[in-house]
Amino acid sequence: MEVVRNYSDTELIHILKDNRQIDAGIKFIYREYYGLLENYVTNNKGSREDAADVIQETIVAFIEIIAENKFRGDSSVKSFLYSITRNLWLSELRKRTSTDNRNRIFEKAKDTTEQETVQHLVKREYYNSIQQVFEKLGDKCKQLLMLVYYEDLSMKDIVERMPDYQNEQVLRNKKYKCMKQLEQMIQDNEQLRTQFKNALRHAG
Repeated sequence: MEVVRNYSDTELIHILKDNRQIDAGIKFIYREYYGLLENYVTNNKGSREDAADVIQETIVAFIEIIAENKFRGDSSVKSFLYSITRNLWLSELRKRTSTDNRNRIFEKAKDTTEQETVQHLVKREYYNSIQQVFEKLGDKCKQLLMLVYYEDLSMKDIVERMPDYQNEQVLRNKKYKCMKQLEQMIQDNEQLRTQFKNALRHAG
């Protein structure tokens, strides 16, 4: 049986900077903080599936912050992870609310042709920006992340589109690996990182 060590915040930051030990650090974060972060999402209009996605993105963001030496240690790792999760989830809720409001407006509008044209142009611009970044990943990661971020499909729907993955958990694991690969790719490329973040910001 694999034993997961306990780490102080200082030790955890250190091993997350070491590619040889980073997996042990990630396992520790999952063991110690997953329940706390999951409870926040599920207690604020989210499902357990939503929580799994947000927590994965939280960990990727945290590792990127550490790699760039931007974690100052003013708060504990626990508080910092909670803050990232909270911000990501509130952003997702705002995005969903914005999408719902926009859809209601579109349904009431009379000139549907003009609206559909505008919507198509916005989506095409977003698609092109995201695709330029994902082109640098392998075909499987590119397809998966485009389905997640461009087509906004649920894991259940994506499993049907990508039958190579047996279930949603396997797919989530693949998504995490793709996000980690993406994080490694962009952490030393400021222009690429800015392009990716801007594209995601305008996705909603």
